[in-house]
Amino acid sequence: MSERHGEEQQATFGLAELAERSGVAVRNIRFYTTQGLLAAPGKHGRRAVYTSQHLVTLELIAELQGHGFGLAAIKEHLHRIPVDASVTSIAMHSTMLAPWLANRPATMTRAELDTRTDRPLTDDDLTMLKHLGVIHRLSEDAEPARYAVATALLSIGVDLIDFGLTPTTSAEITKAIETAGQRLTADLEETYSRMLKPRLADQNMTDSDVERFVSLFKPVSIAALARSYEHALGALRQRESEAAQTRLQARAQAHHPAT
Repeated sequence: MSERHGEEQQATFGLAELAERSGVAVRNIRFYTTQGLLAAPGKHGRRAVYTSQHLVTLELIAELQGHGFGLAAIKEHLHRIPVDASVTSIAMHSTMLAPWLANRPATMTRAELDTRTDRPLTDDDLTMLKHLGVIHRLSEDAEPARYAVATALLSIGVDLIDFGLTPTTSAEITKAIETAGQRLTADLEETYSRMLKPRLADQNMTDSDVERFVSLFKPVSIAALARSYEHALGALRQRESEAAQTRLQARAQAHHPAT
């Protein structure tokens, strides 16, 4: 775990600092708290204390609002997140929404990116965020540079960089994901054309009906991909754990051979 990541998990803010970091007005933070969208702050003496969980939740609320979600829908989504969810867990909910949110990104300058991430971003950092699909420079010639930013993924991208991601590695990851995505799309398109399209035609569906069907299927397919990823990741962790245990046992036997 990176030093920054460890500090971020323990970070606490006053109300004014939370408002500055999140870009959400103090009155709105208080309103979200009274409406049950944001957990109540802790207390340090008489001072209200907010944490990184509050910051990430506010970023998610702002992201959803920016894409047309009403407070009732946002509250429903937030209530699916466990009360004791970690910063990473909350961020993962943003990640699951990314296929929709990334279509309407925020626009930022490099200075605004530095402010939002609370750190000066290097050229390599920007390259890696670009590879991860988090930012895209709007014009190569315009100065100062302006970027389209998938804000739901920004903090996650920075954390990945702090874990030791490099421009070369991020480029290879992007290539692997794109290749897998293209293969999956081709397989789904074949299945759709062979099994679903004739049925939709028989029901005299228009192009708009078909488009609605595809949009309805999108969250189901994303959820299925997430489950598949989690299962594969769990199996990988199990194999690594067993391998580590085997190595420990081998070392123990080497140091204390049976007599």
